[in-house]
Amino acid sequence: MQLCCVELDGGPQAAIHLDGMLYLLMDVCHQAGVEVDSLRGKPVAEQILAIANSPGLRAKLLEHLSQTPGLPERDIRYGVPVNGPIIGVGRNYQDHVSEGGLKLGDYPKIFFNHPNSLAAHDQDILIPKLIQKTDWEAELGVVIGRRMRRVSPEHALTYVAGFINVNDVSAREFQFDFGPAQTSFAKSMDGFCPCGPWLVTSDEIDNCQNLSVRCEVNAELMQNGHTSHMIYSVAEILSHLSTYMTLEPGYLIATGTPKGVGHFLNPPQYLQHGDVVTVSVSHLGVLRNRFVKEI
Repeated sequence: MQLCCVELDGGPQAAIHLDGMLYLLMDVCHQAGVEVDSLRGKPVAEQILAIANSPGLRAKLLEHLSQTPGLPERDIRYGVPVNGPIIGVGRNYQDHVSEGGLKLGDYPKIFFNHPNSLAAHDQDILIPKLIQKTDWEAELGVVIGRRMRRVSPEHALTYVAGFINVNDVSAREFQFDFGPAQTSFAKSMDGFCPCGPWLVTSDEIDNCQNLSVRCEVNAELMQNGHTSHMIYSVAEILSHLSTYMTLEPGYLIATGTPKGVGHFLNPPQYLQHGDVVTVSVSHLGVLRNRFVKEI
């Protein structure tokens, strides 16, 4: 199921996307005769997570989707379907490591994005006035469905609620020009973690290590990778994190980017005013954002 947030006059609402139409979650629940007291009043991201974690309820809602009035996708504005926080994994594709001449450690390279960096599909992303080296990173995002602590790789994927496109935008100055490196800050500026348009529930992804990861800038293909080329698999990343910290429902894990980022091109290429970036991971739709330079 493709679960999302839509921005309406009455505020954000949870919805189900299917074939270019959006069905408000509360409307579908009413049509299906589902009690909604446990959902009503909760933040949209929590409602989405509750549906993602309930296979039986999803099946019932799908049975009644065609009987529920929907909204054409072209007529709505998307919101952010997750709350975070966001945990990032760096240097997790060998081709990206090689293109930058980067070093690998004995464990995944972990950083944290502040939740203010979250942004929605089709939202304009502001490039701060003083930042000159804004870069793109197409990534597979993983959303945790239930509390996860000290879980083995063999069982890690059973804790996943779903998957989502992520553009892990970076202000490269703070990673490479200013010492010491400040990776978390470079990725935590307002709107620097667009995600969406939907959270796709894990039952729709047969193998998260068999997905293409693509990025286009102004319709030019810049990244064309594959999750099979990850150095650390999704299961290994989640197990590693849960060894040291408790992962709570709703946490978003950005699992790394393949080669083709702007900083390592020759010459380097950075996002400019009006540039449009699209990120598309297999089966997760297309995340699109326009970048606007602060005046």
